[in-house]
Amino acid sequence: MKTIYHVQTGKTKSWELKKEGAEQATKSFETKEEAYQFGRKICDENRPSELVVHQENGQIDDRSLYNS
Repeated sequence: MKTIYHVQTGKTKSWELKKEGAEQATKSFETKEEAYQFGRKICDENRPSELVVHQENGQIDDRSLYNS
């Protein structure tokens, strides 16, 4: 079963990587790019997985699959 991670805005104007279904973010970042790069690394290490990148308004901007 694949694990899904989201790059999304956090509660304090930060960006965060959050595992789907988790209450807390895996890690928070100052920029979307930092969160995205960390998310790529985590997804690559935890295959099969998917990285869903959101815009500031919450809409999905991009999706990437990391298969075995």
